[in-house]
Amino acid sequence: TSAFNEYFKKYKEKKLVEKFGASHGELSESERASFLAGMENDRQDLFIRFSRTIETLRSHSFTLLKQDENGPANWQAKINLDIDRIKLDKLLRKIVKGETKPFSKVILVTEIDAFDFTWPDLGLEDEQKFTSPVNESWIKWLNENIPSSVEEIVQCDLECMIFYKKWSETQLSELSIPDDYNNSVFLKVNMHLKRKIDPANVQEITFEWDGRTLLHDLATKRILGSYVLPQEKRTFRQVEQKALNSGLASSLYRSPLTAFMQFNKKLEEKIGFNRVAKLVIKGHKHLGDVHILTDLLKTRGSSLGLEVVLDNFSKEEANLLCFYRGEEKSFTDMLAGLKEVKSTHSYTLVNEFTGVHHVIKFVAE
Repeated sequence: TSAFNEYFKKYKEKKLVEKFGASHGELSESERASFLAGMENDRQDLFIRFSRTIETLRSHSFTLLKQDENGPANWQAKINLDIDRIKLDKLLRKIVKGETKPFSKVILVTEIDAFDFTWPDLGLEDEQKFTSPVNESWIKWLNENIPSSVEEIVQCDLECMIFYKKWSETQLSELSIPDDYNNSVFLKVNMHLKRKIDPANVQEITFEWDGRTLLHDLATKRILGSYVLPQEKRTFRQVEQKALNSGLASSLYRSPLTAFMQFNKKLEEKIGFNRVAKLVIKGHKHLGDVHILTDLLKTRGSSLGLEVVLDNFSKEEANLLCFYRGEEKSFTDMLAGLKEVKSTHSYTLVNEFTGVHHVIKFVAE
């Protein structure tokens, strides 16, 4: 399909850059064609990953399995398949119709930090034993209220958590985003859960919790939404451990739902960015010069949905983070078109590329 062909084309170009680096543009046509032809061996596996066909199958069972009477080496089988129709519909829209949405995934990341108790104190092996049913309920709620701009809601599994830790600790310029995470956002729920026991009444246990939820654009690390979870508490009196755990999980489940509703609105409104570029400014006289250039960038880059954030400022240089949609060439062409700006002085603008980031120099006339 056209959607997969485009995906596969980007995959091959990415592998080309990874293999040959900045010198990939110097390859001859035959060298380039030879390398890209070798990538065709990955097509089938990539299509299965891209289409997520396997995920549409909930379960299967054999109703008949017997040898063929005319050929003992052959077998006949009848199989009942339980298909997830929601995922099948997404598959048909994505693969057959070629429809895409601004956000491919919202990935739920949950952290519940225990204070003044351990999970075995609740009769549980670890945090996951407590969070798993809560996560399943959150995923169910999010899927029932999924924004029209989002393809799917998924939980961050073990492999995802390894990537999330690396993503959190690595500078964006040094980070390679796997294809499976393209156009995705992280929805992080972090809670601090504290247990209080009154020595005078050991039959009564109180839990208090608060926290924060964050919506992070994965490609740019921009915070799309933030919501503080106010402190709440619940007291249990003479309750069996299993009932206590269930009641506590139900209470924690309800806490971020208001945040989820607000984040859904933000996801509906935003188209999402797939690019971020660092822009270094030099030669300016004062902060006002940088602000005027920022306004000019936003105007000239409106077709890219360009948003500009001042990362840091000094007399020597200012660093801007530019978030935009589309191809990198469109961004560089826009920068090349910036020739002059007027502030308290008239400046000619000189655009350079260091091989790592773009530099714009103010040259006073």
